[in-house]
Amino acid sequence: MFIIGLNDGSFPSVNKEEGFFDDADRENLKQDGIELAKGTLDRLYEDNFNIYKAFTTAENSVYLSYTSSDKEGKSLRPSMLIHKIKKLYPKLQEKSDMIEKPYEIINEPVTYEELLENMAKIGDKKQISKIWYSVYQYYKENNRWQERLQNDIQALYFTNLPKQIQKENIEKLYGNTLNTSVSRLEKYRSCPFSYYLQYGLKLKEKENLKIHTFETGSFMHETIDEFFEQVREQQLGLAQIEEEQIYKMVSAIIDKNLSLSKNFIFNTTAKYKALVRRLKKIVSKALKYIIQTLIYSDFSVEGTEIEFSKKGKYKPIVLTLDDGKRVEITGKIDRIDTALR
Repeated sequence: MFIIGLNDGSFPSVNKEEGFFDDADRENLKQDGIELAKGTLDRLYEDNFNIYKAFTTAENSVYLSYTSSDKEGKSLRPSMLIHKIKKLYPKLQEKSDMIEKPYEIINEPVTYEELLENMAKIGDKKQISKIWYSVYQYYKENNRWQERLQNDIQALYFTNLPKQIQKENIEKLYGNTLNTSVSRLEKYRSCPFSYYLQYGLKLKEKENLKIHTFETGSFMHETIDEFFEQVREQQLGLAQIEEEQIYKMVSAIIDKNLSLSKNFIFNTTAKYKALVRRLKKIVSKALKYIIQTLIYSDFSVEGTEIEFSKKGKYKPIVLTLDDGKRVEITGKIDRIDTALR
């Protein structure tokens, strides 16, 4: 028996490039006494001779094999010899494991993998040999394979379809009293599954060294709140605060907040430091317009970041559901302006 592997680009070889010198150049140099490496024609003759030698070496039988795809799954064209031989021997039988793979019971690891392939066919409602049911029973009763078999079967028939969350699991996640906020309820209304991931399972996205829009907004918001808090503590009249004083107060507040660990990212790169300088100007200008609005109206700032919770100035909003469970809504009001009449 003799086995020959025939694939396009392997045997016989395919010479796509002649190199720097073509065959004519090589022939001219050879006539001048300079012989280089073999050209395409010489290599072709050599390939044909090797093919003849390979086919005449066998005594009883010759097996020709070729692959239909490479390791990346791209299709491969069989050697031209395959087509020639098929024409010479039209009754030649060709077998392919792409159409029907032959399964054999060899050893435990190999047979186990083939068992899984056959079980996958059952899931596709295909017929399999009865012997695989006996093989399945063998691995099921084998202590060394029981757990692995169970896990692999679950993986084979896994559908990735979400199931209804059981009531006891909901109670474990949220308890009898659901503590939430208005923003969280809005999150639930837009996407209940997203709410479950974030506030039920408490999953978090991987943090990157990047300033997001909401971080910049929160930073500006905190600065404005602290500004009005200082105005109240120092009993400053809004009408008497100059634009230069606003900028100095804002700069001092921002510089102090940058020392907090939660704001470390604003000091990491030159780009973010330039952003901080820009924020100082933006916040100062925003406060200038807010103050002017308050001066020319009957409203005054009653408070900022007014919290309604068990420990806050105002109590949380409590809702009692039909099943006796409670929902406590807590949060903060950004700013309250009042006008007395």
